[in-house]
Amino acid sequence: IIVNFDMVRYRAGDIATLYNVYFFNDAAVMLPESKFELTSLLQMMQENPKYRIRLHGHTNGNYHGKVVKMGSNKSYFSLEGSVASLGSAKDLSYARADVIRQYLIDNNISADRIEVKAWGGKKPIYDKHGANAKRNVRVEVEILQ
Repeated sequence: IIVNFDMVRYRAGDIATLYNVYFFNDAAVMLPESKFELTSLLQMMQENPKYRIRLHGHTNGNYHGKVVKMGSNKSYFSLEGSVASLGSAKDLSYARADVIRQYLIDNNISADRIEVKAWGGKKPIYDKHGANAKRNVRVEVEILQ
């Protein structure tokens, strides 16, 4: 079987959405099906050692409430050992982008190559009450260099 696909070289200023990175509700802990896309991001960073990126975290709305974060056991894909606190949508969006940053660092990508920006619910793609509202919950990768 031969599958043809276009290879894309990213340039400074390009932004790509991690469409297949999913999080548990109100949590900065990823669902297991996120591993494939994270592996692709990790490979891109390994193959392009001069790339510097910014991870943009987004949520759906301006929620304030429970925020679940990964615990000290560093279980990226399970709520086991996670820690709950209170926070805003911006706090949650930061924590979600930061958990991806931490995943890359733990897989030998230098911390000085990755920045994090939290937007909360300020940049929705879809109406927060519409059928596609869940797609507002996303992390985007911006190529800085």
